Amino acid sequence: MNIQTGEKLFEFRSKQDWINKASRIWRFHQVRSENTICVDQQGRICNIGAHFMTAERDNAYPIEVFLLRQDMVLINKEPIGP
Repeated sequence: MNIQTGEKLFEFRSKQDWINKASRIWRFHQVRSENTICVDQQGRICNIGAHFMTAERDNAYPIEVFLLRQDMVLINKEPIGP
């Protein structure tokens, strides 16, 4: 299966990086977290704390954060789409 994502916005380099940045980084990029998808280096979707901890255990960082779809582009730093 090949999953197509939208633009890569940022990444978390470690679990500690996620802990330090998660509460504000989506705001910094002016996008809502529900319009993004987080994927670890094993190709697993990460959307709850346990997933980020599992990624650390499995040495699967960095976790990359993408817009959900390619047609969800940023215009004037505001997400388009649902």
